[in-house]
Amino acid sequence: MSFIKNIINKIPPNIRPFVIRAAILLIGWELLYTFILMPAGIPDDQLTQVVQYGGMEVLKWFYTDVRADGNTIILDGVEAVDIARQCNGLELIVLYLGFLLCVPTNIKRMVAYGVIGTLIIYTLNIFRTAALAAMFEQSHKMADFAHHYLFKIIIYAVVFLGWVLYLKKPKANESKS
Repeated sequence: MSFIKNIINKIPPNIRPFVIRAAILLIGWELLYTFILMPAGIPDDQLTQVVQYGGMEVLKWFYTDVRADGNTIILDGVEAVDIARQCNGLELIVLYLGFLLCVPTNIKRMVAYGVIGTLIIYTLNIFRTAALAAMFEQSHKMADFAHHYLFKIIIYAVVFLGWVLYLKKPKANESKS
């Protein structure tokens, strides 16, 4: 126990509450996800299906033959993209929301940023899925680069922007809630 207290005491006092909350949330989430949610496929399977459906709806603007086979999107008879659990956006949404929960603010502000940020991440992931499906279907030479680097940079930049906006001091009329 003194080992943990020693570590906690080395953390600067002004960031100690944030770090303690983050550690508790991280350990709690990992235990919950690893032992309960992941084995049951909750919410991974549902989120993957919703992202797939959204991506397919976007692709229908540009393709006449858009189908699904499992987690795979098929465009004009070509298997374009398979949506893996790691690509459904869950980890990024949890990371975004976890940060919000670690920063003290009023509940109304936290919920507003949480809902809006989650919807933005989800929407970006739908468009990312659709763009990747189109690129892979066309065997575009930039598809792998876009998948592994470009889209990650874009979505992490948006998440970071959400955090920066969240950390700004609320306006006087906003902080009275």
